[in-house]
Amino acid sequence: MHDWTKIIKATTVQDPATGAVNTPIQLSSTFNQASFDEFGKFDYSRSGNPTREVAEHAVATLEDGQFGYLFSTGMAAISSVLMTFSQGDHLIISKYVYGGTFRILEEVLPRFGIEHTFVDLSDLDAVAAAIQPNTKAIYIETPSNPILAVTDIAAVADLAHQHHLIAIADNTFMSPVLQKPLHLGSISLSTRPPSFWRVTPTLWQERPSRTTKN
Repeated sequence: MHDWTKIIKATTVQDPATGAVNTPIQLSSTFNQASFDEFGKFDYSRSGNPTREVAEHAVATLEDGQFGYLFSTGMAAISSVLMTFSQGDHLIISKYVYGGTFRILEEVLPRFGIEHTFVDLSDLDAVAAAIQPNTKAIYIETPSNPILAVTDIAAVADLAHQHHLIAIADNTFMSPVLQKPLHLGSISLSTRPPSFWRVTPTLWQERPSRTTKN
């Protein structure tokens, strides 16, 4: 199916209650339940609502990912991804990451005992040399913001796969029409403003203790 067809089909989902082809915006914070013991699909908007579900499904479809999650800001999405790691974990990060990402890596994650090394990801020998026994992931941002440094996603993802690491790609300047990180090697997770991230099953299989998804 062509990407333009996917966009039309993913963003014009018929509302089951009214038949509307434009998804209604559900403003309710809570949802009625059939009984005290029988909860429906939605209970509280913070954990999910019909509008957000359609949008998350659309972005996952456009990226050919299995799951999609929306956040209020791009940094909320990136922070949530990085906070899935634990004390003692080590991350390899593109040296050209966005300033907000740089600050959370330098000022926030060290408080939780999460270490990182900035590496020029265009130098695969340098990437391989930076891998430590406690390295858990390689974080790619390409093209980078703001200097537009380009990383060979497939090559870095292949290296990550060889070492049983998670490969994360920030697709900050590209849309799914122009670049699909999940197609380029063993990428487990892709983030991109406006404020969402998509994943393949690989992430959940490799780190089952850090998520409720299966």
